[in-house]
Amino acid sequence: MPGAHKFQRTERGAEPVEDMEMYSDEDLEGGFEDVEDAEDDVVDAEPDDVTERVPSTSSHYAIPSNEEIHGLKETSDLYMNNVFKLQLDEMRKHMPPSATHKPAMDDFLRHVQQCLVAIEAIEPQPLSAAIRALERRVGCRVHVPFAEPVPRGDPAYAIGFEAPRTLHLVGSWPLQTAVRRPGDMDVDVEAVMPSTLFQEKDTLNARYFTKRAFYLAVLAAHLRQEKHDVSYAFVGGDRRRACVVLRPKALSKLRAVVRIHLAHEPGLFPVARLAPDRNNLRGAAVGASEQDTHALPPTPMYNTCIAADSLRLAHLVYLNATSEMCAGFREACQLLKIWAAQRGFGALLLHGDAKHVARRTLAGTDDARFVLSMLLAHLLHGDPKGSRTRTSKLSAGMSSVQLFRGVLEFLARHSFSTPVWMKAQPRFGLAASDLAPAAFAVCERVLVEPSGCVNLLAHWPASSVDMLQHEAMQSMHMLSDGDDHFADLFLVPHDVPLQRFDEVATLRLVKTTTPAVPCMDAGHAALWAVHRTLQVSAQALGQRAWCVAICTPTSVIHPIDEPLDQPPVVELGVGLRAEHAWHQVEHGPPPESDDAPTFRAFWGDVAELRRFRDGRVLESVVWPVASLAQRYALPRRILRHALTHHVCAKRIRFAGDALATGYTDIPGALASRAYAQDPGVHGFQLVQSAYDTLARELRAMDELPLSVIGVSPTSAALRHMSVFAPGPIRLAELGHDVPDVASYLPVHDVLITLESSGQWPDDLAAIQAMKAALYERMADVLSRRIPGAYARVAYDDDMAKDREAIHDHVALQLVLPAGFAFSLRIHHDREQVLLHRLLSDAHVRPRAQAALTRYDTRFVHAPAHHAALSALQDRHAALAPTVRLVRRWFGAQLLLGHVGPETLDLLCAAVFLTNAHAVPATGLHGFVRVLTLLAHWDWREVPLLLPLENATRLAHQRKAALSDGGLSALPSERAPTFPAAQRADAEQHFRAMRARDPAYRHYTWVVATEHDTDAKAWMHAAPSAMVADGVRQLARRAALALEHDALHAMPALFAPAYDAYDFVVHIRPSVHVRYAEALAPEARHWLEPKRKKYANDEVLRPSVYGSELRPGFDPVGAFVRMLKTLYGDTFTLFYDEFGGTAIGGLWNAAYTKPHAFKVWLSHSARPHAKDAVVLNKPAILAEIKRLGQGIVERIDTI
Repeated sequence: MPGAHKFQRTERGAEPVEDMEMYSDEDLEGGFEDVEDAEDDVVDAEPDDVTERVPSTSSHYAIPSNEEIHGLKETSDLYMNNVFKLQLDEMRKHMPPSATHKPAMDDFLRHVQQCLVAIEAIEPQPLSAAIRALERRVGCRVHVPFAEPVPRGDPAYAIGFEAPRTLHLVGSWPLQTAVRRPGDMDVDVEAVMPSTLFQEKDTLNARYFTKRAFYLAVLAAHLRQEKHDVSYAFVGGDRRRACVVLRPKALSKLRAVVRIHLAHEPGLFPVARLAPDRNNLRGAAVGASEQDTHALPPTPMYNTCIAADSLRLAHLVYLNATSEMCAGFREACQLLKIWAAQRGFGALLLHGDAKHVARRTLAGTDDARFVLSMLLAHLLHGDPKGSRTRTSKLSAGMSSVQLFRGVLEFLARHSFSTPVWMKAQPRFGLAASDLAPAAFAVCERVLVEPSGCVNLLAHWPASSVDMLQHEAMQSMHMLSDGDDHFADLFLVPHDVPLQRFDEVATLRLVKTTTPAVPCMDAGHAALWAVHRTLQVSAQALGQRAWCVAICTPTSVIHPIDEPLDQPPVVELGVGLRAEHAWHQVEHGPPPESDDAPTFRAFWGDVAELRRFRDGRVLESVVWPVASLAQRYALPRRILRHALTHHVCAKRIRFAGDALATGYTDIPGALASRAYAQDPGVHGFQLVQSAYDTLARELRAMDELPLSVIGVSPTSAALRHMSVFAPGPIRLAELGHDVPDVASYLPVHDVLITLESSGQWPDDLAAIQAMKAALYERMADVLSRRIPGAYARVAYDDDMAKDREAIHDHVALQLVLPAGFAFSLRIHHDREQVLLHRLLSDAHVRPRAQAALTRYDTRFVHAPAHHAALSALQDRHAALAPTVRLVRRWFGAQLLLGHVGPETLDLLCAAVFLTNAHAVPATGLHGFVRVLTLLAHWDWREVPLLLPLENATRLAHQRKAALSDGGLSALPSERAPTFPAAQRADAEQHFRAMRARDPAYRHYTWVVATEHDTDAKAWMHAAPSAMVADGVRQLARRAALALEHDALHAMPALFAPAYDAYDFVVHIRPSVHVRYAEALAPEARHWLEPKRKKYANDEVLRPSVYGSELRPGFDPVGAFVRMLKTLYGDTFTLFYDEFGGTAIGGLWNAAYTKPHAFKVWLSHSARPHAKDAVVLNKPAILAEIKRLGQGIVERIDTI
């Protein structure tokens, strides 16, 4: 065969073994690792004796060749940008394995061939006698990898062994489609079992698989005698597709294993007996009588396993001929393998590789790389004559990237629920069979290979095929949006369940009483449980989920001398539809319909008959919820009920349960004392209702000289994005029944726009005075219009001492009797004009610039930010929970004071506005995506471009379409794109920033939008370079911990490492007004430690702060701000504003070293040696303790 490697057999007088040729039903996985370490393996293809030709000067002006013109056009039309092409060209150099290891591998394969053909025969005899004969020969116990049904006793047929007379070296090794990958590379050898060992009726009741398992055990036992590292591997976990794995010690640098597959001669069994709609499991083997044979269900997977064992060589010839026909075929296959492997399609062989232990494979997709190669060949050869489907044929002259895109485009548009038939290829041994198309109707997804005998997707669950289609569609969006998605396509793994699904459950599949034929058709009870779990989960969730998939650990090898009955642990991933996921009522059929008994049987005791308002009487399931947390947990509750009822899965653990309580809610005992209504039950509706009431009253005021024409919120709580939902605090109980630790009253910012008037002064200081007067008048009016309201004029902490303050520094604080506080500020656009004028005056320019920055932040950027995020929240319900979790995580890691909340909002929005992955539908999924973004974002080299304005416009269009009923007219659900002109402008600004500030002293994270291409709006809220690097390291560790075990890693994820700081200031929890927001508040800090007379007799500690209303009062936060003001150049503080009881500090490294003394040092110093001084740490810490008297408990130095 062309291109096949040949190994000659020189055995004792036996017939020559046919040439070993290459094929694999599982090609190699993509992905790259240790590329730098492997550079020395790359062989220079240039001859050493070639003299370098120096081009002449005229060659610089030569007319471009056709190849160059084609390359330029391909770059502009196909790659979308030059960077993608350059990255792809660089990756091409590292995709294939090094050719330097080929001779050593060939030598090892010849050795394996000699071992296999030298095995002595075992005469046909009963199974137990054959196993004993084998064990006597090898001198040890042998475990035979029997498939279901496992033979009990000796079957009524003889088992024997003869050395393989035909060996083929198969797989991607000689086909030159192998790629480097995580784990071990596969080099496959096919051993064809002699036909004399089989009978025509061996297709029945696993007779073929029993003989096959014994044959494989003989090969494994004899190879182990040759001192090889031998083990079993099962393709897709199916023992009917078992193979022997050899690990050559001499080829450890290549990181390859040799897999020995078994095959039978083509034509050994009639094709009609192996049709997918035939049953080959019958009689006593499945507990059925002979009369029930015709009523038994078909066994498509069972039949496919037998038929596929004879087609490997023919498929190899077909693929090899296709590669010779199309020059780009091999490289396109490599690109498809890399793409699929990074998305969990196809198994990995990880032998003690802890680096990739979290990698997962979608159930049933172990042969994904082979399927994709066959699909590409199908698209090149075209549909068979008379086919109902009309597939666009790919041209053999296309480049590898064009072929890659062609396959993705086909996958994105075709779900395989409509069967795909590949054209017969008689010249390659793939002549069309006589099977009717109706024979494949029993399969959910169908891709029939050229012989017409085997459905290549027979072992794939429908959900895994749907995930392949979804990933292809997502990738096509990436290839079309103009962004640089090269890393997302080929380099970054996307197979971690938490990164791709909204809900993830870990469950152990257990053996149970199952239908015999379906279980045996699946190959094993655990494999049947996988299919059953998917069916039950999809039926239970219905329209709530767009996908339900099972992820399994990467291929596990089994020692040949150990049993194989360990029940598997799998992960169930669910992609939710946000518009349906949290509906509380499941509508079923009418009670008189034929489907009603099925509905009641499926749901069990939770099903009930209900009458609805429209008069319908339906079978229904109602899921009552008592809080927002319970509502968000509704899909988990439904799945747990269905799986426990139907699959008997044990130990179902949802990753989302780790975030059910405690992270964004205060303890119920404190909430009942502090709030009139529990915000954990009502969420943000309470504060939103209070704001609506206030807005109505403001617009209705006619006692002011100017009417209120606009009221705009800017508070995070009023877009549902504050970490804690504000509760209506019991104002009358402050200092009494409301403990000090829960007495914090947050203030929500609101902007007011008054009607235009020429009476405003044209002086900035006078405008501030005018605002103060208006606030006084508004306080009086609102106090009368809202009985019980408390209003006062409040000045900013940093207000200038003089009367000529030109910046906005005064507001109206209003506490409503409902228990919410607001801060009202008047927006007067004339201030901006006057501040711009002052910038031309050098004497006041610094003050004017600071005032203008504050004005823009408060009155321009903040309302625009709030409006955009609110629109996105309406479109993506998971955005707010994501923001809340991300803020909580930054707070718990003591970093929130160094990263502005608005910057975090934009980072969270970024994961909802990208084509790189599915849009999250839960807060946990969004949180993990943000951690992944932070872990991989190279902020020094790449700006984050956020199409916020485009996304907002699309969100408004969708909302309008929903109200008008015209949703179908909207464009496809792809992420908004950043306009090309603004992109170029933003990239130019980024390059200019880096040129001006190469040390990253002023510019670190650059987050740009269409209207903020220079990223100046929230630049002041970006972290320092030190903090940015720390965030990246923390995100990497957090993402890694979540990949391994999200449920147990979550508490550690929110626990700061205090040993990383130079000193830690501990706060007294009992005087911390926000201690209720801590991750694990202890009751002893608000209850008296006295012995209680009765169990429910809890006595609060005496109040320190009394009953006076103090909106926004946070003494610990004020203490931290004071320390930053006094010692900003001496140390850096890190603090969790959400009830944190420890403040971490890092000394300025420049001051801790001996340095020269000089007048007016900015820090406290003590003599060190001669004229040198060092930082006086004890004195500074003592002063901190003195300043924090009553708040500071102790200070620890580390």
